[in-house]
Amino acid sequence: MKNFFKVLGKIVLGILAVILLWTIFVYGMRYYNDQKYKPQDYNAEDYPAPTELSQYNQEIDGVEVEHIEGEYLNGFHLKPENKKHKGVVITFGGSEGSPGYYTAEPLAKEGYEVLSLFYFGMDNQQKELVEVPLDFFDEVLNYIDENVSDNEDITVVGASKGAELCLNLSTRYPEIDNVVLYAPTAWNYMGLSFKDYSNVRSSWTWQGEPLPFINSNTAGGMTGVNLMLDFILKRPVQYRPGYETAAEKADNKEEARIKVEESQANLLIFAGAKDMMWQSEVSAQAIADKRPDKTEVHVFDQAGHLFLGDWYQYMGEIILAMGGDPKHNEEAGMKSNQVLFEKLAEWHS
Repeated sequence: MKNFFKVLGKIVLGILAVILLWTIFVYGMRYYNDQKYKPQDYNAEDYPAPTELSQYNQEIDGVEVEHIEGEYLNGFHLKPENKKHKGVVITFGGSEGSPGYYTAEPLAKEGYEVLSLFYFGMDNQQKELVEVPLDFFDEVLNYIDENVSDNEDITVVGASKGAELCLNLSTRYPEIDNVVLYAPTAWNYMGLSFKDYSNVRSSWTWQGEPLPFINSNTAGGMTGVNLMLDFILKRPVQYRPGYETAAEKADNKEEARIKVEESQANLLIFAGAKDMMWQSEVSAQAIADKRPDKTEVHVFDQAGHLFLGDWYQYMGEIILAMGGDPKHNEEAGMKSNQVLFEKLAEWHS
Protein backbone atom coordinates (compact mmCIF):
# COMPACT_ATOMS: atom_id res chain seq x y z
CA MET A 1 0.00 0.00 0.00
CA LYS A 2 2.87 2.35 0.82
CA ASN A 3 4.35 1.71 -2.61
CA PHE A 4 0.97 2.49 -4.20
CA PHE A 5 0.71 5.88 -2.52
CA LYS A 6 4.35 6.55 -3.32
CA VAL A 7 3.75 5.88 -7.00
CA LEU A 8 0.51 7.86 -6.93
CA GLY A 9 2.33 10.77 -5.31
CA LYS A 10 4.96 10.76 -8.03
CA ILE A 11 2.25 10.73 -10.72
CA VAL A 12 0.43 13.67 -9.09
CA LEU A 13 3.68 15.60 -8.73
CA GLY A 14 4.50 14.86 -12.35
CA ILE A 15 1.14 16.15 -13.49
CA LEU A 16 1.50 19.26 -11.36
CA ALA A 17 4.97 19.84 -12.77
CA VAL A 18 3.66 19.57 -16.34
CA ILE A 19 0.82 21.98 -15.54
CA LEU A 20 3.27 24.42 -13.95
CA LEU A 21 5.67 24.24 -16.90
CA TRP A 22 2.83 24.68 -19.40
CA THR A 23 1.50 27.67 -17.45
CA ILE A 24 4.94 29.26 -17.37
CA PHE A 25 5.36 28.59 -21.08
CA VAL A 26 1.96 30.05 -21.98
CA TYR A 27 2.40 33.21 -19.93
CA GLY A 28 5.94 33.57 -21.18
CA MET A 29 4.86 33.30 -24.81
CA ARG A 30 1.94 35.66 -24.29
CA TYR A 31 4.27 38.24 -22.74
CA TYR A 32 6.84 37.77 -25.52
CA ASN A 33 4.28 38.12 -28.30
CA ASP A 34 2.63 41.09 -26.63
CA GLN A 35 5.95 42.90 -26.42
CA LYS A 36 6.88 41.88 -29.96
CA TYR A 37 3.72 43.13 -31.66
CA LYS A 38 2.58 45.94 -29.37
CA PRO A 39 3.26 49.38 -30.93
CA GLN A 40 5.57 51.51 -28.81
CA ASP A 41 3.03 54.31 -28.58
CA TYR A 42 0.03 52.02 -28.00
CA ASN A 43 -2.56 53.37 -25.60
CA ALA A 44 -5.91 51.57 -25.28
CA GLU A 45 -7.65 54.90 -24.72
CA ASP A 46 -6.64 55.92 -28.24
CA TYR A 47 -8.82 53.11 -29.62
CA PRO A 48 -12.41 53.74 -28.46
CA ALA A 49 -15.24 51.37 -29.34
CA PRO A 50 -16.56 51.85 -32.91
CA THR A 51 -19.92 52.87 -31.44
CA GLU A 52 -18.36 55.88 -29.69
CA LEU A 53 -19.63 58.69 -31.93
CA SER A 54 -17.25 61.36 -30.67
CA GLN A 55 -14.28 59.70 -32.38
CA TYR A 56 -15.65 60.48 -35.85
CA ASN A 57 -14.62 63.89 -37.17
CA GLN A 58 -17.83 65.88 -37.40
CA GLU A 59 -16.13 69.23 -38.00
CA ILE A 60 -15.20 68.95 -41.68
CA ASP A 61 -14.57 72.16 -43.61
CA GLY A 62 -17.26 72.65 -46.22
CA VAL A 63 -19.28 69.64 -45.06
CA GLU A 64 -22.32 69.53 -42.79
CA VAL A 65 -22.28 66.37 -40.66
CA GLU A 66 -25.44 65.18 -38.93
CA HIS A 67 -25.94 62.10 -36.78
CA ILE A 68 -29.09 60.35 -37.98
CA GLU A 69 -31.14 57.71 -36.21
CA GLY A 70 -34.38 55.89 -36.98
CA GLU A 71 -35.98 52.55 -36.21
CA TYR A 72 -32.86 50.62 -37.25
CA LEU A 73 -31.10 53.37 -39.18
CA ASN A 74 -28.06 54.81 -37.40
CA GLY A 75 -25.06 56.72 -38.67
CA PHE A 76 -24.01 60.01 -40.23
CA HIS A 77 -25.27 62.13 -43.10
CA LEU A 78 -22.44 64.11 -44.69
CA LYS A 79 -23.64 66.98 -46.92
CA PRO A 80 -21.05 69.01 -48.85
CA GLU A 81 -21.85 72.71 -49.10
CA ASN A 82 -20.73 72.45 -52.72
CA LYS A 83 -22.05 69.12 -53.92
CA LYS A 84 -20.14 68.21 -57.07
CA HIS A 85 -21.59 64.79 -57.82
CA LYS A 86 -25.21 63.76 -58.10
CA GLY A 87 -26.74 60.94 -56.08
CA VAL A 88 -25.50 59.49 -52.81
CA VAL A 89 -22.77 57.12 -51.64
CA ILE A 90 -23.42 54.82 -48.66
CA THR A 91 -20.50 53.41 -46.66
CA PHE A 92 -20.37 50.44 -44.29
CA GLY A 93 -17.45 49.22 -42.21
CA GLY A 94 -16.37 45.66 -41.45
CA SER A 95 -16.69 43.34 -38.48
CA GLU A 96 -15.10 45.97 -36.25
CA GLY A 97 -18.50 47.68 -36.25
CA SER A 98 -17.68 51.07 -37.75
CA PRO A 99 -19.78 52.94 -40.33
CA GLY A 100 -16.89 53.09 -42.80
CA TYR A 101 -16.20 56.70 -41.86
CA TYR A 102 -12.60 56.36 -43.10
CA THR A 103 -14.11 56.18 -46.61
CA ALA A 104 -17.01 58.58 -46.06
CA GLU A 105 -14.96 61.58 -44.90
CA PRO A 106 -12.63 61.86 -47.94
CA LEU A 107 -15.58 61.30 -50.29
CA ALA A 108 -17.53 64.12 -48.65
CA LYS A 109 -14.51 66.40 -48.99
CA GLU A 110 -14.53 65.63 -52.72
CA GLY A 111 -18.13 66.80 -53.03
CA TYR A 112 -20.07 63.53 -52.65
CA GLU A 113 -23.13 63.37 -50.44
CA VAL A 114 -22.56 60.40 -48.16
CA LEU A 115 -24.45 58.26 -45.67
CA SER A 116 -21.99 56.56 -43.33
CA LEU A 117 -24.01 53.85 -41.59
CA PHE A 118 -23.69 51.33 -38.80
CA TYR A 119 -25.40 48.01 -39.38
CA PHE A 120 -24.94 46.49 -35.93
CA GLY A 121 -23.73 47.48 -32.48
CA MET A 122 -25.77 50.63 -31.85
CA ASP A 123 -28.58 50.81 -29.28
CA ASN A 124 -31.35 50.42 -31.90
CA GLN A 125 -29.59 47.60 -33.76
CA GLN A 126 -28.43 44.01 -33.35
CA LYS A 127 -25.82 44.15 -30.61
CA GLU A 128 -23.50 41.76 -32.46
CA LEU A 129 -22.95 40.83 -36.09
CA VAL A 130 -25.57 38.10 -35.88
CA GLU A 131 -28.86 37.93 -37.83
CA VAL A 132 -28.64 41.51 -39.04
CA PRO A 133 -31.87 42.18 -40.99
CA LEU A 134 -31.07 43.11 -44.58
CA ASP A 135 -34.53 44.67 -44.70
CA PHE A 136 -33.18 47.66 -42.76
CA PHE A 137 -32.20 49.00 -46.17
CA ASP A 138 -35.88 49.81 -46.79
CA GLU A 139 -35.54 52.48 -44.13
CA VAL A 140 -32.32 53.72 -45.73
CA LEU A 141 -34.07 54.13 -49.09
CA ASN A 142 -36.96 55.98 -47.43
CA TYR A 143 -34.49 58.32 -45.75
CA ILE A 144 -32.78 58.98 -49.08
CA ASP A 145 -36.11 59.73 -50.76
CA GLU A 146 -36.94 62.28 -48.08
CA ASN A 147 -33.51 63.86 -47.55
CA VAL A 148 -31.46 63.62 -50.76
CA SER A 149 -32.80 65.77 -53.60
CA ASP A 150 -30.97 64.15 -56.53
CA ASN A 151 -31.28 60.55 -55.35
CA GLU A 152 -31.43 58.64 -58.63
CA ASP A 153 -27.84 57.29 -58.34
CA ILE A 154 -26.94 55.12 -55.33
CA THR A 155 -23.56 53.53 -54.64
CA VAL A 156 -22.84 51.31 -51.64
CA VAL A 157 -19.30 50.72 -50.38
CA GLY A 158 -18.35 47.97 -47.95
CA ALA A 159 -15.21 46.33 -46.58
CA SER A 160 -14.84 42.71 -45.42
CA LYS A 161 -18.11 41.76 -43.66
CA GLY A 162 -19.44 45.09 -44.91
CA ALA A 163 -18.68 43.87 -48.42
CA GLU A 164 -20.67 40.71 -47.65
CA LEU A 165 -23.53 42.97 -46.59
CA CYS A 166 -23.34 45.16 -49.70
CA LEU A 167 -23.26 42.23 -52.11
CA ASN A 168 -26.32 40.75 -50.41
CA LEU A 169 -28.15 44.08 -50.57
CA SER A 170 -27.42 44.46 -54.27
CA THR A 171 -29.11 41.13 -55.04
CA ARG A 172 -32.31 42.29 -53.34
CA TYR A 173 -32.50 46.02 -54.04
CA PRO A 174 -32.48 47.07 -57.71
CA GLU A 175 -32.37 50.67 -56.47
CA ILE A 176 -28.64 50.13 -55.84
CA ASP A 177 -26.81 51.18 -59.00
CA ASN A 178 -23.20 50.56 -58.03
CA VAL A 179 -21.35 48.43 -55.48
CA VAL A 180 -17.73 48.77 -54.29
CA LEU A 181 -16.32 45.79 -52.41
CA TYR A 182 -13.06 45.70 -50.48
CA ALA A 183 -11.78 42.25 -49.37
CA PRO A 184 -15.10 40.57 -50.19
CA THR A 185 -16.53 37.11 -49.78
CA ALA A 186 -18.58 35.31 -52.40
CA TRP A 187 -20.35 33.30 -49.69
CA ASN A 188 -22.33 34.06 -46.56
CA TYR A 189 -20.50 33.00 -43.41
CA MET A 190 -21.65 32.53 -39.84
CA GLY A 191 -22.41 35.49 -37.62
CA LEU A 192 -19.76 36.76 -35.21
CA SER A 193 -20.74 36.51 -31.57
CA PHE A 194 -18.31 36.83 -28.67
CA LYS A 195 -21.01 36.23 -26.06
CA ASP A 196 -22.66 33.05 -27.31
CA TYR A 197 -20.05 30.89 -29.04
CA SER A 198 -22.09 27.71 -28.99
CA ASN A 199 -25.18 29.17 -30.70
CA VAL A 200 -23.95 29.51 -34.29
CA ARG A 201 -26.30 31.64 -36.39
CA SER A 202 -26.32 33.40 -39.74
CA SER A 203 -24.89 36.87 -40.17
CA TRP A 204 -28.02 38.01 -41.99
CA THR A 205 -31.78 37.61 -42.20
CA TRP A 206 -34.19 38.49 -45.00
CA GLN A 207 -37.88 39.01 -44.28
CA GLY A 208 -37.39 37.35 -40.90
CA GLU A 209 -35.61 34.25 -42.17
CA PRO A 210 -31.87 33.59 -41.66
CA LEU A 211 -29.78 33.29 -44.80
CA PRO A 212 -27.92 30.00 -45.44
CA PHE A 213 -24.30 30.25 -44.31
CA ILE A 214 -21.02 28.40 -44.03
CA ASN A 215 -20.06 27.57 -40.46
CA SER A 216 -16.36 28.41 -40.16
CA ASN A 217 -16.22 26.53 -36.83
CA THR A 218 -16.35 23.26 -38.76
CA ALA A 219 -12.75 23.59 -39.98
CA GLY A 220 -11.45 21.34 -37.19
CA GLY A 221 -8.23 19.30 -37.37
CA MET A 222 -4.89 21.08 -37.25
CA THR A 223 -6.56 24.23 -38.55
CA GLY A 224 -8.64 24.40 -35.39
CA VAL A 225 -5.66 23.50 -33.19
CA ASN A 226 -3.50 26.25 -34.71
CA LEU A 227 -6.30 28.79 -34.31
CA MET A 228 -6.71 27.82 -30.66
CA LEU A 229 -2.95 28.14 -30.10
CA ASP A 230 -3.00 31.58 -31.72
CA PHE A 231 -5.47 32.71 -29.06
CA ILE A 232 -3.77 30.93 -26.15
CA LEU A 233 -0.25 32.12 -26.97
CA LYS A 234 -1.39 35.56 -28.21
CA ARG A 235 0.07 35.01 -31.64
CA PRO A 236 -1.39 36.99 -34.58
CA VAL A 237 -4.63 35.11 -35.24
CA GLN A 238 -4.92 33.73 -38.78
CA TYR A 239 -8.57 33.22 -39.65
CA ARG A 240 -8.06 32.45 -43.35
CA PRO A 241 -7.23 28.72 -42.99
CA GLY A 242 -10.45 28.22 -41.04
CA TYR A 243 -12.58 29.99 -43.65
CA GLU A 244 -10.89 28.09 -46.47
CA THR A 245 -11.21 24.68 -44.84
CA ALA A 246 -14.82 25.27 -43.81
CA ALA A 247 -15.72 26.30 -47.37
CA GLU A 248 -14.03 23.20 -48.78
CA LYS A 249 -15.87 20.90 -46.37
CA ALA A 250 -19.27 22.63 -46.57
CA ASP A 251 -22.04 20.57 -48.14
CA ASN A 252 -24.15 23.73 -48.54
CA LYS A 253 -21.55 25.86 -50.32
CA GLU A 254 -23.77 26.65 -53.30
CA GLU A 255 -26.75 27.35 -51.05
CA ALA A 256 -24.62 29.77 -49.01
CA ARG A 257 -23.21 31.49 -52.10
CA ILE A 258 -24.39 35.08 -52.54
CA LYS A 259 -26.31 35.00 -55.83
CA VAL A 260 -24.45 37.83 -57.48
CA GLU A 261 -26.04 37.01 -60.85
CA GLU A 262 -29.26 38.45 -59.40
CA SER A 263 -27.62 41.84 -58.90
CA GLN A 264 -28.22 44.53 -61.52
CA ALA A 265 -25.53 46.85 -60.14
CA ASN A 266 -22.10 47.73 -61.45
CA LEU A 267 -19.49 45.95 -59.34
CA LEU A 268 -16.02 47.27 -58.49
CA ILE A 269 -13.96 44.82 -56.42
CA PHE A 270 -10.60 45.18 -54.66
CA ALA A 271 -8.72 42.34 -52.95
CA GLY A 272 -5.24 41.44 -51.75
CA ALA A 273 -3.74 38.07 -52.67
CA LYS A 274 -1.89 38.00 -49.31
CA ASP A 275 -5.11 38.42 -47.32
CA MET A 276 -4.72 36.47 -44.07
CA MET A 277 -8.23 37.17 -42.78
CA TRP A 278 -10.07 35.22 -45.46
CA GLN A 279 -9.71 34.26 -49.14
CA SER A 280 -10.91 37.58 -50.58
CA GLU A 281 -9.01 37.29 -53.87
CA VAL A 282 -10.59 33.86 -54.46
CA SER A 283 -14.01 35.33 -53.72
CA ALA A 284 -13.37 38.28 -56.04
CA GLN A 285 -12.69 35.91 -58.92
CA ALA A 286 -15.64 33.68 -58.00
CA ILE A 287 -17.94 36.72 -58.11
CA ALA A 288 -16.58 37.77 -61.50
CA ASP A 289 -16.94 34.22 -62.85
CA LYS A 290 -20.61 34.08 -61.89
CA ARG A 291 -21.38 37.55 -63.26
CA PRO A 292 -18.64 38.88 -65.54
CA ASP A 293 -20.85 41.57 -67.07
CA LYS A 294 -20.45 44.99 -65.42
CA THR A 295 -17.90 43.53 -62.96
CA GLU A 296 -14.40 44.98 -62.54
CA VAL A 297 -11.85 43.21 -60.33
CA HIS A 298 -8.50 44.53 -59.06
CA VAL A 299 -6.32 42.05 -57.16
CA PHE A 300 -3.08 43.33 -55.63
CA ASP A 301 -0.64 40.43 -55.46
CA GLN A 302 1.34 41.56 -52.40
CA ALA A 303 -1.41 43.30 -50.40
CA GLY A 304 -3.31 41.94 -47.43
CA HIS A 305 -6.81 42.32 -46.00
CA LEU A 306 -6.38 46.03 -45.29
CA PHE A 307 -4.75 48.38 -47.75
CA LEU A 308 -2.83 50.11 -44.98
CA GLY A 309 -0.56 49.28 -42.07
CA ASP A 310 1.52 46.20 -41.30
CA TRP A 311 0.65 42.53 -41.80
CA TYR A 312 -0.88 42.39 -38.32
CA GLN A 313 -3.16 44.60 -36.25
CA TYR A 314 -2.59 44.89 -32.51
CA MET A 315 -5.88 45.24 -30.62
CA GLY A 316 -4.89 44.80 -27.00
CA GLU A 317 -6.33 41.44 -26.00
CA ILE A 318 -6.00 40.03 -29.50
CA ILE A 319 -3.61 40.42 -32.42
CA LEU A 320 -5.10 39.90 -35.88
CA ALA A 321 -3.10 38.69 -38.88
CA MET A 322 -4.08 40.84 -41.87
CA GLY A 323 -1.40 40.07 -44.46
CA GLY A 324 0.75 42.07 -46.81
CA ASP A 325 3.36 44.55 -45.61
CA PRO A 326 3.40 48.32 -45.11
CA LYS A 327 4.91 49.09 -48.53
CA HIS A 328 2.59 46.93 -50.64
CA ASN A 329 -0.49 47.69 -48.56
CA GLU A 330 0.11 51.41 -48.98
CA GLU A 331 0.62 50.98 -52.73
CA ALA A 332 -2.64 49.03 -52.98
CA GLY A 333 -4.39 51.76 -51.01
CA MET A 334 -3.16 54.50 -53.34
CA LYS A 335 -3.96 52.57 -56.53
CA SER A 336 -7.39 51.45 -55.33
CA ASN A 337 -8.26 55.01 -54.29
CA GLN A 338 -7.34 56.27 -57.75
CA VAL A 339 -9.57 53.66 -59.39
CA LEU A 340 -12.35 54.30 -56.88
CA PHE A 341 -12.48 58.06 -57.45
CA GLU A 342 -12.34 57.65 -61.23
CA LYS A 343 -15.18 55.16 -61.17
CA LEU A 344 -17.32 57.18 -58.76
CA ALA A 345 -16.85 60.28 -60.90
CA GLU A 346 -18.09 58.28 -63.87
CA TRP A 347 -21.07 56.82 -62.02
CA HIS A 348 -22.08 60.09 -60.34
CA SER A 349 -21.26 62.48 -63.16
